[in-house]
Amino acid sequence: MQTIEILDIKPFMQLLLQTDELDAYELVSAQLRTDMFYTLDGHIQPEFFSPQEKDELQLTDLVYLPWQFAKERMFALIRGKKTPSLLRIILKSNNRHIHSLLCATHSSLQPQDIDGMFLNILFQDKHLHITCGISYHIFTQDKTLEDEFTQQTLALLRSRQITFLS
Repeated sequence: MQTIEILDIKPFMQLLLQTDELDAYELVSAQLRTDMFYTLDGHIQPEFFSPQEKDELQLTDLVYLPWQFAKERMFALIRGKKTPSLLRIILKSNNRHIHSLLCATHSSLQPQDIDGMFLNILFQDKHLHITCGISYHIFTQDKTLEDEFTQQTLALLRSRQITFLS
């Protein structure tokens, strides 16, 4: 697990909320404190969608709502003149992203060995941190996958010229 401090908060928030760069993630949960406290549970509510909508939106096999759908609502809650006093978002990589990272690293791990690859985003006290981590179903001392996941995240930040400390 590695924590990254984001120094350019506004460009990062634009990356998070106004681009498709993180659409390979699903929203696990979020908390937001503005004029009131919001808690968002990213679990898909299957009864909300018709079977046809689930197929069209490719939600059938998912547990969590894809970030591409959730970020619009999050942006609507954050938008305003005042900065939230707290923002906590937990994003989980989708299965395609996990599989591609396993292939790219030539890992001996299998997709079923991984519970999830997570980005934990925390804005509090005017500081923004991202923690990159992987939850495993098995015990492993091999940190190659975690290192590559963190390096992918850092590369994304660099490509958007977002200043950070790691």
